[in-house]
Amino acid sequence: MVDRRVVSVLLGVLWAAPLAAQQTPAPAPDPVAVTAGVRPGDVIRVWIWREQDYSGEFPVDARGTAVLPLLGEVRVPGKTAEQLSDTLHDAYRKYLKNPSIQVTVLRRVSVQGEVAKPGLYPADATITVGDLVSLAGGVTQNANRDKIRLVRDGKVIVSGLGPGTVLQRSPVQSGDEVSVFLYGGVSAAAALAVHFITQ
Repeated sequence: MVDRRVVSVLLGVLWAAPLAAQQTPAPAPDPVAVTAGVRPGDVIRVWIWREQDYSGEFPVDARGTAVLPLLGEVRVPGKTAEQLSDTLHDAYRKYLKNPSIQVTVLRRVSVQGEVAKPGLYPADATITVGDLVSLAGGVTQNANRDKIRLVRDGKVIVSGLGPGTVLQRSPVQSGDEVSVFLYGGVSAAAALAVHFITQ
């Protein structure tokens, strides 16, 4: 015979743990305006063919400026990778003969919650939220795929971020957190324990 007090305490712990782990502030209204292109906090990956010394990854500061070899400070806010590639091509022509330049805009986003490998990921801004979650090893079997939230400075910015949303067309900024929640707020372990104890 199982002591009911023990069962009560055990159930309380099992049910409270996942909820505490997923605790976030109340959702805020989803924003309407979205800033296109490069944003402060992003990282610009520049590859120049046969010019390793001038290639690399360059952070964008709060002013929307990146410091690049030979060029110094370059204003980049709002530019897409294609636009920035054209801008740099024209700028580097003063120093290099017919430079071939490839630019990738990386957005540094923390992926948390019900994913296999939570952590900070520098992601190509042209990928989707679903692709970002895949970088973190994909969702767990307990994940609610329809409950992905965007959190910034401890506040929920978007309560339902679609997995097909492209990062550069979304409110997701570098430094944000994308969180995948539990399905129903209760883990499979807790559900299994309830089933076992009540038998």
